[in-house]
Amino acid sequence: MKFFVARWSPGIKSSRGIRFQMAAAFPVAPTTGVTVKRKTDSLVGQNVAGRDNDESRIVKMLLSSSQDVVSVIPIVGMGGLGKTTLAKLVYNNQKINGHFTKKIWVCVSENFDVMGLFRLILESLTSTKVELENRDTVVQKIRKQLEGERYLLVLDDVWNENPELWEDFFRSLVGLNAANGTWCLVTTRLLKVASIVTSNPPYVLGKLSDNDCWNILIEKAIAGEKVPEELNSMRKEIVKRCCGLPLSSNVIGGLLRIKKKEEWQSILENWLLNKSGDTNSIEQILKLSFDHLPSPSIKKCFAYCSTFAKDAKLDRDQLIKLWMAEGFLQPDLRTETTMEEIGENYCRILLESSLLEERKDKWEVSYYTMHDLVHDLAISVSKSDSINLESGVTDTNYQVRYLELNSSTYEPLKLFENRSMPVRAMSLQSSISGDLLRKFKNLHILKLSGAGIRELPTAIGKLIHLRFIDISYSSTIQTLPESFCKLYNLQTLRILNCSGLKALPKGMGNLISLRHLHYDGYDANFQMPPEMGQLTCLQTLEFFTVGLDKGYQMEELGCLNDLKGKLAIRNLELVKDKEGADKANLIGKSHLFELKFLWSNTNREIDNCDEEVLEGLQPHPNLQNLYITNFMGDQFPHWFMNLSTRLHKLVRLSLSGCRRCRELPVALGQLPSLQYLEFMQLENIRSIGLSFYEMSDNYSSSNSSKVSRKLFPALETLYLKDMKNLVEWIGTEADVFPKLEKLSIRDCSQLTSAPSYFPSLKELEIWKNDNVSAVKSILSKATRTLWKLTIIGMAGLTCVSDIVAAPTQDNNYGTLPNLKDLRLWNCPNLTSTRGCGTCLQTLYLNDCHSLKEWPGDMSGLRFLKILEIESCSKIVINPKEMQNLTSLEWLIIRGCDGLTYLPGDVLNSCTSLRSLKVYSCPNLVSFSLDLKQRPSLSTLVLMDCPKLKTNMTPKGFGFLTNLRELEIGPFSDEGDSSIDEFDWPGLISSSTLRQLTLVGLPHIESLPDQLQYLTSLTWLDLRGFGGIEALPDWLGNLASLDRLFLKWCPKLLYLPSMDAMRRLTKLRCLLVFDCPLLKESCTPQSGPEWPKISHIPELWIY
Repeated sequence: MKFFVARWSPGIKSSRGIRFQMAAAFPVAPTTGVTVKRKTDSLVGQNVAGRDNDESRIVKMLLSSSQDVVSVIPIVGMGGLGKTTLAKLVYNNQKINGHFTKKIWVCVSENFDVMGLFRLILESLTSTKVELENRDTVVQKIRKQLEGERYLLVLDDVWNENPELWEDFFRSLVGLNAANGTWCLVTTRLLKVASIVTSNPPYVLGKLSDNDCWNILIEKAIAGEKVPEELNSMRKEIVKRCCGLPLSSNVIGGLLRIKKKEEWQSILENWLLNKSGDTNSIEQILKLSFDHLPSPSIKKCFAYCSTFAKDAKLDRDQLIKLWMAEGFLQPDLRTETTMEEIGENYCRILLESSLLEERKDKWEVSYYTMHDLVHDLAISVSKSDSINLESGVTDTNYQVRYLELNSSTYEPLKLFENRSMPVRAMSLQSSISGDLLRKFKNLHILKLSGAGIRELPTAIGKLIHLRFIDISYSSTIQTLPESFCKLYNLQTLRILNCSGLKALPKGMGNLISLRHLHYDGYDANFQMPPEMGQLTCLQTLEFFTVGLDKGYQMEELGCLNDLKGKLAIRNLELVKDKEGADKANLIGKSHLFELKFLWSNTNREIDNCDEEVLEGLQPHPNLQNLYITNFMGDQFPHWFMNLSTRLHKLVRLSLSGCRRCRELPVALGQLPSLQYLEFMQLENIRSIGLSFYEMSDNYSSSNSSKVSRKLFPALETLYLKDMKNLVEWIGTEADVFPKLEKLSIRDCSQLTSAPSYFPSLKELEIWKNDNVSAVKSILSKATRTLWKLTIIGMAGLTCVSDIVAAPTQDNNYGTLPNLKDLRLWNCPNLTSTRGCGTCLQTLYLNDCHSLKEWPGDMSGLRFLKILEIESCSKIVINPKEMQNLTSLEWLIIRGCDGLTYLPGDVLNSCTSLRSLKVYSCPNLVSFSLDLKQRPSLSTLVLMDCPKLKTNMTPKGFGFLTNLRELEIGPFSDEGDSSIDEFDWPGLISSSTLRQLTLVGLPHIESLPDQLQYLTSLTWLDLRGFGGIEALPDWLGNLASLDRLFLKWCPKLLYLPSMDAMRRLTKLRCLLVFDCPLLKESCTPQSGPEWPKISHIPELWIY
C-alpha cells in the first residue's frame, strides 16, 4: 500500500498545486502551519572549529566605515560548510555587540516574500508574534524601532533569485533608517543571489582543514577522553572522507558517540571500504549515521521529522507527543518506563548522532532543529516522493495518509470521494464540518491550531482512534461538545489561547487515556469539569480551579499521582481547612517542578483559614519554582518558614499580595540553587533582618562576619516591590550575594537602610523612594561591576553625588567606574548630574524640573553616545560645557519649556553626531546651528517649536552628505518669519535625503515650491496645512516617491492631476488621515479623485 501526503494551499481553485507525498515506510505528521519557512536562530552551538580567521575577516569588514545606508556582504558556500554557523559567530562577536546598537536575525529560506520578511524583522526586534497584514504598518513599526540606530541585519539561507523582489526589499530597507553604517549579512548557496543583493564580490567560504575536521569529530565522539589508537590509525582516511565539511565531521562523531568503542573499527572500516557511488558524498555519511541508529522505532521517529519544514523549530515535548500518537513509542512494562521517557531517550540519541541539533532562544528556552541536508535525508529514508495532479493520477491504490488543507473550501476532498481514505493525521486552517469528520474515522492526529474555528461538530466523538488534537489560537470557540468526551484513546489535548472558552465538558473524566491537557485560560471564573481525578494517566495539567461542590475539590488532585511540570491551583479560599488541602497530596508529587498557589482576592474576612490551608499544601522536596499570591495569613506555616531544609532545590520564589504576613521565611540565603527572588505587596513587613540570610535576629551584624559560607550563592535577580511599610533592610558582613546582578526596589517609600555590599551587581533600579540613604548605602562601596542605574521618583535627590562618591585625585572613576547607562526620571529637586562618573554612554533625564544647566561640570563625558533630555522645564544648554562630547551620536531634547535658544556653536565638538531631534519646546526662538560642522548628521528633527523663526533655523544643509531623514515645522509666522526663509537651496543640493516630514500652519494655502526639486525623496509626509485646497501638479516630479502621507488638512479636496499622479510610478502607499473633504472625494468607485489613486497598491484613507 502506498500512502500520500496531500497539501492544499490558499487561493488554489483547481487541482493545481496539491502536493502528495508518498510515505510507505513511515507515517507523516502535520506541519506546523500553513506555510512554514525554514527557521534558524542567532545562537551559536558547541563544537565550532576552524572559522576564527573567517570570523575576523568579516567582523573587520562590518566595522569598516561605509557611505551607504545599507551595505551587504554575502557569504556563499555549499551546504554543510557552516555558513549559518559562521554568521552566528559574527553576530555574537563582542566587537559587533559594541559597534551595532541593534541586531536582527531572520531566516529567509525558499518561500521569500517582502511583506513576510518585514514581518519577521519586526518579530525579531520586538520578540513578539506579528499578525499585522498591512505592510506600511509593519514598516512604520520597524522604522520606530530602528530610528537613528546603526544595526546589523542577518538574512540567513537565502534562495530567491528574483531581482525585482530584492530591489523592492532593499529600497524599503534603506528608507527605514537614515543613518549610515548599517550592514546586511546574507548567507546563500547561490552565487547568483550574491550578485543580485550587492555589486560587491561575495565572501566565498572555504572548506575546513583536516585538523579542524578531526578536532570536531573527536570532540563530538569522546569529548576530552584519550583518542583510541585504532581510531588514530584511520585518521587520514576518515578526515579525507569528511571533505572539509563540519557537518560531516559532526555526524561521524555523533555516530561513534552512540556506539560502543568495540564497534567503532568495524563501522569505520566498512564505511571506508564502501566505494560505491560518490565516496566523498555527505549524503552517504548521513545515511551511514541513520543506518546505525539502534532501533527501527528511532528510525521511524527520525523519518517523521521530514514532515516539518526545513529548520523549523521543533518543540521537544510536542514532538514526543506526536510520535506517541502515531504509535512509535511503546511503554516498557518491565522497567516501568513511560512512552514519554522513551521519547526523551530517542531525542537524546538523535541529538548525540547530530541528526537533531539543540538550540536555545534568547529566553534560554530549548528547541530542536535539523540541518537542511539532514532534513533531506529524513525525506529520503521515509521513501517520499511528490507528484502533481496536473500530470494525472491513475493508480487508484494511492491513499492519503496525511492531509493538510489550507483552504476555506473542501474542493480538494472531491478528489477522494470514491476511494478509501485511511488518513492518520490531518491539519486544517479553516472551519470543520461533521460531514468532513465522518470521512476520516482513522484519524490519530487532528491539528486545528490557528484555524479560528467557532465550534467543533458533535461528530468529533466518532473519531475513536484520535490521540492528539490541537485547537489552539481559536479565540471564538466557547464550548466543546459533550461528544468530545467519547474520545477514550485521546492522549493529548491542546487548547492554548482560546480566550472565549469558559468551560470544559462535564464528561471530561471519561477521557481515561488523557495524559496531557494544555490549557492556559486566565479567566478566574473558568469552570473546571467535575471528577478530574478519574484521569489517572494525566501528566500535564496547567491549572486546577477549586470549587465548592463534590467533584471540584482538592481530592481530585490527590488521585493524579503522575502529574509533571507546572501546576497552578486557583481559588484556594474555597478550601476550608488543612485536611482539605492535604487531599491534594502535593508532597507525593515528585515530578512537579513548579507550583502556584493562588487565592483569588484580598478582600476577605479577617477570620480566614489560609494558614491551615497552606500548611496542607507542602510540596515535594524536588520543587524548583514556587509562587504564592494573595495569601492572607498572619504568618507562613512551619514548612514554609524553613525552606532551606524543606525545599532545598528551589530556583525561583515569589511572594505577592501576602499583605498580612509579619515575617519572611528564614535562612533563604542557605538555598543553594535560588536564582530569582521576588517580594511584592508584603505590606506588613517592616524589616528584612539577619534571619533572612541564615541567623537569628538577635545576632549582631558584626558577629555575622564569623560566617564563612556563602549566602544566596546562586541568586541573580532580587525584586522588592510595593512594600509600603518596609523601613530597614539589614546587611551582613558575611559573604553574601556573590552572583546578584539585578536589584530592583520599587515603591518602598519608607525604606531608609540597605546592605552595602553587592560584588557582582550590574543593574540597580530605585523607584519612588524619596530617601536617598538606602541607595547611598547600596552604592557606598566601590562597585566596579555596575553598568546601569535607574532612579525614578526620588524627591530627595538633589545631585547624583548625593548617592555616588565623586571622582578623586586617586580615583578618576569614583565609585562606579563601569557605569554606562544612567536614567533619572521624576526627580523634581535634582539640580546637578555631577558625580555620575566619566564612562557614561547613555544618559536619560526626564521630569527633572529643578535642573537648570546642563551639562554643568560634566564636560568630561567623552564616551557619551546617547543623550535624551525630556520635560526638564528649566534647563539651559551650556555650549562651553559640551566641548568634550566627541562621541555623542544621538541627542534628543523634548518638552523643555524653559529652553529659549540653542547657540549655533552648541554642538561644535560633537563630531560624531548622527541624530539630532528637538521636539515640543514651546519657547525656543533660535537654533541657528551651522550644519557645515555636522557632516555625519543623518537625521534632523525640529518639530512643534511654534516660536522658532524660520530664519533662526539651521543653515548649511548642502554640507550634510549623509542626511537621510528630515522632520521640520511648524515654525513661527510672526514678523518677517516665512517658510521660504528655510535653507531650501542647501536642502535641494542634498542628493541623500530620502524622508521628509513637513508640518504647516492652519492658514498656509500652498506648499513650498522648492519641494518639487527634492527628487530623491522616497517618503513625503505633509501635515497640518490647514488652508491648502489642492496639491500642485509638480508633485508628480518626485519620481522616486514610494510613500505619501497627507494628515490634518481640513480643506484639502484635490490631488494632483491624473497625469501627475501617474508619473509617480514608484508610489506604492498613500495614506490620508483626518482630511475629511479628500476622504469623501476618494470614495472607491464613486469619488471624483478615486481614478487618480485606484492603481496604488496600498491605500489607507481614514
